[in-house]
Amino acid sequence: MQDRSARWELPMAARVPRNIMITSLPAILFTMTTLPQGPTPTPEATAALATTHLGIELFRTLGHAAPGTNLFVSPDSVTTALAIVMAGAREQTLAEMKRALGLPADTPDAALHAGLQRLQQRLEAGRGTGTDAQRAEVAALRTQLATLNQRAEQLADGGKDWQAARAAQQEAEQVAALLNRQLQGLDRYELSCANALWVDRSFPILADYVATIDRWYGSGAAQQLDFAHDPDGAAQQLDFAHDPDGAARTINDWVAARTNDRIRDLLAKGSVPAATPMIVTNTIWFRGEWQQPFDAARTQPQPFLLAAGGEVSVPLMRDGHRHGVPYAAFDGDGDLFATPHEVPGEPGARQPPTYPDDRGFQMVELPYKGGELAMVVLVPQSRDGLPQLERLLTAERLHGWLTKLGARQVDTSLPRFRLDGDHELAPALQALGMHRAFTSPEQPDGAQFAGISSSTDPRQQVCISRVVHKTMLDVSEKGTEAAAATAVLMAVGAAARPLRMVPFHPVVRADRPFLFLIRDVKTSALLFLGRYVDPRR
Repeated sequence: MQDRSARWELPMAARVPRNIMITSLPAILFTMTTLPQGPTPTPEATAALATTHLGIELFRTLGHAAPGTNLFVSPDSVTTALAIVMAGAREQTLAEMKRALGLPADTPDAALHAGLQRLQQRLEAGRGTGTDAQRAEVAALRTQLATLNQRAEQLADGGKDWQAARAAQQEAEQVAALLNRQLQGLDRYELSCANALWVDRSFPILADYVATIDRWYGSGAAQQLDFAHDPDGAAQQLDFAHDPDGAARTINDWVAARTNDRIRDLLAKGSVPAATPMIVTNTIWFRGEWQQPFDAARTQPQPFLLAAGGEVSVPLMRDGHRHGVPYAAFDGDGDLFATPHEVPGEPGARQPPTYPDDRGFQMVELPYKGGELAMVVLVPQSRDGLPQLERLLTAERLHGWLTKLGARQVDTSLPRFRLDGDHELAPALQALGMHRAFTSPEQPDGAQFAGISSSTDPRQQVCISRVVHKTMLDVSEKGTEAAAATAVLMAVGAAARPLRMVPFHPVVRADRPFLFLIRDVKTSALLFLGRYVDPRR
């Protein structure tokens, strides 16, 4: 049997902010993904495709530009921000933005907007609390499960009584299934989203555009700010900001208030040009507890294996008896590895392979309370295997891998960790094919956002100038907290004697560079995507 001493830890419930601002942005190019042939995709499938495709392509582009670094983004936040801007795009600009999102050219605009709206509404409706009686029953089931796990471990130790150990394990699995059912409605995750349009007083924004964004994204009326520089300070007597930094502070306060103060200073001082006509902000905040929390008493300092050699001590969470874990392993080419359910228990018996070779990887899913959201962790077999895994990663492959997950008992270890990210996404988006959206409307091949401005004057038309994205993630024994904000700024211009078989339970240790994502289980829409490479950074 292959040695699997490595262990891994998972993050804690997340809060995600999303923000978009409109100004001129560099062009971006995306690898295309197509929807499957057959019946017209549902709006939810369209939204899931967009978040998965954009998220993975953006992640790959950013990761390639900064190899060997930790990385964390929110595909859902960036997709929503771009979708709000896309509602005002026309002709080639609209076509490029659809390609960047991996959508076929004939995808109705309303399909994406409706899909993102339904995803947000369903996730927000999934929030819930439980009663004291439910919590007491859950506590009793947890105690019963821990006792059964301990008994099974003692019976299996040294092969004392495999039959009795298996019986204890089966009883533990039944209790775990009952516990998970009880957790479905108990103290579920917290999640909230918000959107807003911030418009300069002098910008001729179309009323139809404002109404469209409010219909799909609940942004309300456009909120007026004055981005023009005001050296005399006359604006201090008015209710709205009269300088770009003042406008940025107003927007930053709005973002912080809607992300539980996790995303602050989304717009740095001096980062908003005085000529900015409009900013779109979207926030999402999420916090959730694991369905099966890790026992903090079992978290121990363990070595994290660095890709280039050496190691760093990290607090490694562990649950050696996690039941019903969606698990699968894959070879180096991405094909499913057949993980055995039983192996020979007799000394000297020939053992089948239990893990893929060093080019392969393991995949586990850890659901949050309620079961609607989950973290998926992809752990390479070797300490330097992450680049190979990232090369394999596409929207289509990820979908295929997720369909191969099967419930197993898994000895699971994951680091307790925190990540923060601050990204300028314009160069990456340009590399993915969104060129016209970032080109001045006064140029021959300029941006076409006629659905935003009511003026035919090219000097009153807009293009994207910057896309700012900030993220935060905290993973612990209790759950995950994550936050993200995106700002898009717009600018003008063989037969033998049967062997005695014993159960085989995979061991997954995220004690080396690994990938992780947080997804909506129903649609596989990506809320977050990241990699943990070096605890020192």
